[in-house]
Amino acid sequence: MKFLKKITSKALILILIGAFFSGCSQSSKGSSGDKKEVIKIGVGYQTVTSQTWGALIMKNKKLFEKYLEQKYPDKDFVIDWFNAQSGPPLTNNMIAGKIQFSFMGDMPIIINGEKGQTTANYKSVFLAFDGKGEEGKNQAILVSKDSKLKSVKDLKGKTIATPLGSSAHRLLLAELDKNGITDEVNVTNQDVTVGTTNLEQKKIDAVTVWEPFTSLIETKNIGKILVDGSDTKIDYLDGVVADKTWVEKNKGYTKAFLQALIESHKFIRENPDDAAKIFAEESKYPLEVTKKIVENVRFDSVIYDKDISTMEGSKDFLKKLKKIKDVDLNKFIDSQYIEEAYKESKEEYPSPEVLKENWQKLK
Repeated sequence: MKFLKKITSKALILILIGAFFSGCSQSSKGSSGDKKEVIKIGVGYQTVTSQTWGALIMKNKKLFEKYLEQKYPDKDFVIDWFNAQSGPPLTNNMIAGKIQFSFMGDMPIIINGEKGQTTANYKSVFLAFDGKGEEGKNQAILVSKDSKLKSVKDLKGKTIATPLGSSAHRLLLAELDKNGITDEVNVTNQDVTVGTTNLEQKKIDAVTVWEPFTSLIETKNIGKILVDGSDTKIDYLDGVVADKTWVEKNKGYTKAFLQALIESHKFIRENPDDAAKIFAEESKYPLEVTKKIVENVRFDSVIYDKDISTMEGSKDFLKKLKKIKDVDLNKFIDSQYIEEAYKESKEEYPSPEVLKENWQKLK
């Protein structure tokens, strides 16, 4: 009897193990009745950062699925979209293997790059840009709607909220340094949503944020712009990072993702009203705000030489704040995938000569 019980227990364990693995490697039946392999791919994005909103078009119009199905009709794809409030949760989920692609702001991108070069079981690669703000456009220092403050110099002795280590923080420090009052203001670390609320309640004197919060604060008549980021002449860039090990094993899936990104950007340029509506639907921000995003953000995946220089500046900024030790951008940035995606989409990627110049006018 003991022997039979042991056999029964072992059989039960084997059945449970078999059931578990059959759930992990799902399959579905095609029209011919054959089972299709189901591939799950995780994509991280942020509705709080409008320069990553190429993701919203891709998600809404199922463009990633479109290119995957064209290339791999014998497989079924499930795209898991993970919406985060900031870059660090995206990086953590990438390290854990839950996300393969992430749309991020400029500073989280650099931090992700360092993690990819210092973490034992995680390697990362920068694939393409998403939204770009020329010369700092789409960031600003704002004060309350009835504030008596007229210039950056008037911030002396005041309290300003910004997420420390962000591009908005970089803008703030640049303006304070320019006006010689860096050590004469109280800079407090607050998330953009918290800072916006505190500005409305007049718990702080100013806030430094990025779009869509700049437009949201103005639209809701909470505050007004004291100075915008264009005063710094530093481009504000957001883009896409990926799990490098996964990418190297799944180059076809990666190019399908980038083709979807290219089409997302093209859709925004050619259908601004429809794009603004999708932005509003996906982000839950007012249409009045999302229309400004369509007008003010350059959605452009191309990696120009000047963009790499801007990222070098972001790296130096984070090193100065001791947020990172170092990251080799030459090893982190890889344009081969976006170039191949352009070619497969029958779109022209700029020549090496053009990449050394200013951004081309978008068609």
